[in-house]
Amino acid sequence: MIFGLLALALGLVGITSWWWSVTEFLRGAAPVALIFLGMLAVAAGVQSVRQPRTGKGFTSAPDIDG
Repeated sequence: MIFGLLALALGLVGITSWWWSVTEFLRGAAPVALIFLGMLAVAAGVQSVRQPRTGKGFTSAPDIDG
């Protein structure tokens, strides 16, 4: 708990002291993060297309005739 509070305080001091460096890092990290997230989304989409669809999870309509 104490370590967490100390790290939080030092992090806030660091962000306020080196604000321009933080913004430069975020501007550089955002495109890289978008590329990785895009690759992950494409991989998930390709995997879902490759999996054969089964009838599980689908139920037929109930018989109301009795």
